[in-house]
Amino acid sequence: MVIETHRTESPIVNVSLLSDGISYWDGGGAFGLVPRMKWMKLLPPDEQNRVPQELRCVLVQDGERNVLVDCGAGDKHNDARAAQFEVQQPRGSLLDDLARHGLSTGDIDIVVLTHLHGDHCGWATRRAGQSIVPTFPKARYYVQRQEYHDATHTNERTRNTYFAENFIPLFEQGVLTLLDGPADITPAVRAVPTPGHTAGHQSVIVQQGRLDPAPILILGDMATYMIQFARLPWLTAYDVLPLQNIETKRYWQQWALERQAVLISPHDTRTPSGRLAKDAKGYLQVAP
Repeated sequence: MVIETHRTESPIVNVSLLSDGISYWDGGGAFGLVPRMKWMKLLPPDEQNRVPQELRCVLVQDGERNVLVDCGAGDKHNDARAAQFEVQQPRGSLLDDLARHGLSTGDIDIVVLTHLHGDHCGWATRRAGQSIVPTFPKARYYVQRQEYHDATHTNERTRNTYFAENFIPLFEQGVLTLLDGPADITPAVRAVPTPGHTAGHQSVIVQQGRLDPAPILILGDMATYMIQFARLPWLTAYDVLPLQNIETKRYWQQWALERQAVLISPHDTRTPSGRLAKDAKGYLQVAP
């Protein structure tokens, strides 16, 4: 699914939504302190109180580079992951989706990771015999330094959300760049810190030049669902810095409104992309 095409004097930039499948999480974790009677009207849970979350990844192509933003849950299953969520892949994995776009793992030049939770960086590495190697052999990987530090210095709250095999091999093999704040990854792709879900979380802006009238903001887990971006107090139970995440969303809400930016959700199964706007009653919502 191609959601946006930019054309200026620069090459065309295509942005495509890919998937590593659907994951199923406990609804109480996905919506935190929001009462069940409120969120279940928008996203009814199954008999186990689970709600679906797309394992969405984003492919950005500018004619010269193939950039992948996040890379799903991967195939390195473990008990800690199985205890948190179930993954179903009726259309195959992220690698199958890349193949449908005519790409192999060797065609990816850059991988930008919004953060290092297991459902966002699983395909960063893969098993090769007794070794774990980068899945995308030619790619340079990017993540915030703060995120890498926190992922390698876990505590009782965070240790079951970071799986070392997903990212330590990248660092050890010299293919991981640690960012210290905003960074231009390519002329069209910019990483921006968006702390809250984790202290080192980042989101990604895709735009052709600073004056692009319709930039794209890849949210990452700043907001798991679009409703959580539109409603500031709606947070997940997994946000390490919930009050910080409210302020982060407040800033990027205004940014998105002023620029009529296209938003891409990491997990929303109903509204994968859309624009923030006010409805007839003046409330913010993300409309496809």
